[in-house]
Amino acid sequence: AVKNPGFSFIIFLAPLIFVLLHSFKLFGKKHTFVIFGIIIVVSFISEYLGVHTGRVFGPYYYNPSSKVNGFLWGGVPPLVTFSYISMGYCSYVLSRIIFGKLGKLTGAAIAGVPIVAAMIMTMWDMSFDPIASYVNKIYTWYEGGAYFGVPFRNFTGWFLETLIFFLIIGLYLKIFAKAKDYLAKPSRLFLAEVIFLVAANAFGTISHEFRHPTMVQQSMAIVALFGLGMPVVIATFRLLETKK
Repeated sequence: AVKNPGFSFIIFLAPLIFVLLHSFKLFGKKHTFVIFGIIIVVSFISEYLGVHTGRVFGPYYYNPSSKVNGFLWGGVPPLVTFSYISMGYCSYVLSRIIFGKLGKLTGAAIAGVPIVAAMIMTMWDMSFDPIASYVNKIYTWYEGGAYFGVPFRNFTGWFLETLIFFLIIGLYLKIFAKAKDYLAKPSRLFLAEVIFLVAANAFGTISHEFRHPTMVQQSMAIVALFGLGMPVVIATFRLLETKK
């Protein structure tokens, strides 16, 4: 929601600025703009088709109130792409850390990194979707669903949508990025920044449980703690195992 401009900056723009600068250093400016462009195009098309056909995630619509979503373009708030970019980038880098593949992807990592990244993104959606729809009324599901009013199809749609742009990103980097384009030997601290942002996102959901201890908030806190906590812990220990 955009009821508080300062809060909206923290939620949408601050993470976007962080991942932009982080990606500039890790992948270079040219590749960063292409990566982010891929995420914007695929996510917006998916959201547009989702709103107008109901075939991607299930039938839903965004709250038309400017106080909740700002302005809508084709029934979709452009702000939503900021979340896709920030969490999409973090999920992709987190997956690379887990696989220990920070340069060109080879072997099983070519498919494995996008799949794991898409699963992290889907788990993130599982931790906030009921709050966004049921509690904050950012969007509404016409037919509801078994997961606190969210349909099962939403999560399969999320997985496929994010898998598509992660696969495209991987293919683009495989073809056009040279070894010298990647940051050589990124430090633990540099990579830990991404882990911290994902952990902070999970903590934000968990902290809601203390302020609003409802059944939905408590359930989402559990999902965030263990669902997002697992890749965060794995990536953290993976970093600790690597040489400085």
